[in-house]
Amino acid sequence: MRIHRLFQTFVFVMAGLVILIPARPALSQEAVTASQNAELLPCYDVFELTAKHDGIYDNNFFDVELAAVFTSPAGQQIRRSGFFYGGDEWKVRFRPDEPGHWTYTYDLMARNGFRGQGVGAFECTASDATGPVLRHPENPHRWVFANGQPYFPVGLQDCVAISGSQLMNMPIDGEQRTEASPEVSPEEYFALYGQAGFNLFRFSQNNCSYALFDNLDHYREAESIVTDQILSLASEHGFRVMFGFFGLYDDPGQGWWLFDNPTIMAKEKRFLDYAIARWGVYVDFWELLNESYTSDIWITLMANHVRSVDPDQKPITTSWDRPYLPAIDLVAPHWYESESEFQSDLRVVQQAAQWKQAGKPVIFGEQGNTGMNWDPLSGMRMRLRTWTALFQEISFIFWNTNWAKNGMFQGQYTPGGAANIYLGPAERGYIQVLQDFASRLDADVRMTSVDVSSPGQIRAYGLVSNTGGAAYLHHFANHTTPISEAQITLDLPPTPCHNGKLCAEWIEPATGNVLACLLISPGRQTLTVPSFTVDMALLVTSKPERLHPQCASNLALPAP
Repeated sequence: MRIHRLFQTFVFVMAGLVILIPARPALSQEAVTASQNAELLPCYDVFELTAKHDGIYDNNFFDVELAAVFTSPAGQQIRRSGFFYGGDEWKVRFRPDEPGHWTYTYDLMARNGFRGQGVGAFECTASDATGPVLRHPENPHRWVFANGQPYFPVGLQDCVAISGSQLMNMPIDGEQRTEASPEVSPEEYFALYGQAGFNLFRFSQNNCSYALFDNLDHYREAESIVTDQILSLASEHGFRVMFGFFGLYDDPGQGWWLFDNPTIMAKEKRFLDYAIARWGVYVDFWELLNESYTSDIWITLMANHVRSVDPDQKPITTSWDRPYLPAIDLVAPHWYESESEFQSDLRVVQQAAQWKQAGKPVIFGEQGNTGMNWDPLSGMRMRLRTWTALFQEISFIFWNTNWAKNGMFQGQYTPGGAANIYLGPAERGYIQVLQDFASRLDADVRMTSVDVSSPGQIRAYGLVSNTGGAAYLHHFANHTTPISEAQITLDLPPTPCHNGKLCAEWIEPATGNVLACLLISPGRQTLTVPSFTVDMALLVTSKPERLHPQCASNLALPAP
């Protein structure tokens, strides 16, 4: 370790950035030079401060600390911790949320006594970004963005392979295990699924992915850089992120289960600090473990530490699930089943009833089939599950295995065992229709009952708010013969759309086709359902701009 002696200080001003660089004899090369990724950026974009420092240390992750204090246009001071990035660089990441002129100071301190400080500034411009995900202020099972818009998650997780510090191409839409599957770049992968409406990505180390550390005293530099890449790509393509700190962290040799071991716990907390500082700008949900058992005490202590460090107070969950623990904000069970397609909606209702009992939001951390990741009916089951989940106030993260339709769990057929799910073109099309529908709902929609004229053939689910409503029907008795002249009765919002009436449309969930457009009266109404075979959806709104253009034209509504 190099010994540093502090002499006088010179001040340099470049591009609005003031950098304090300690002067020293020519033989000493310890110095800090700072740069920033932008002088002008939209609010909620990632601002990144990079400090280059040529000191030599035993462990760059632990022996140097970097922190910055940002001052908002309104004068609020916000502290953010930094992290060792790689090479000779340390970074601080921050998402400004207020338009105007921001300033900051930074402070880099090393264990050998070296200290480098500086100041800088940037401008934040107003943007249409939705901001972070928040729990709905009145409905404990729903999510909203900071700008008030609703967030209805539909997520995925996939295996991640790397080469050095680069993500490898990702196989997609394969057919048979004996055939080479097509591959796309990671950016193409996220673009494809993001455009289809998937909007939540789950990542955790050692979970069909690489490890982020060799042990709690040795973090992996290249793997951390790859994680930057994958999370930033996901964010750029509309995904929110559930980040798992420890993943399959189940090696007793690590001693993680010894919650009363202060040495080990201090190291675990140190890794939490690092992950929050490095990846917090990309994350909306934290997950402590993946399918790993530990004590309630350990879960509580770790969750409370995350809460004490995370400036954004993001929801915290773990797996296996602990819905009853006060320290856990989000229930994230895993569910794999290849149920009868006639029961898919009912199984979602049963799962929702079980996991919502704690009064907390429910996002299934993993969802998929059993035995095989694809069969001729798995896409239909997925469609029925996701539509019913929207109406039951829960969400799914599907484990995507679409490199082959017969891509089996761990290379073999396992009856009753987890097998993930094939999210191919048909499945992506179903999600796109669902998310188009969901995007036209209010953030305040709540569950409501729907009566049906044929309860022995149809199950129906409803949502309602002050300005809109929806219904979803499943013809569970028969998926081959259409049912006609069925009726539903439900309560509709009081606010009219046009000429004292509400605007409505019937939609086919399998295709997104609009089957009928109508004006209906507010209040409790009985409606005749268009003929359908498997499932049907109704959208009701007080806002004409939310109607499909075809309906706006058919109903002769004024242009928005």
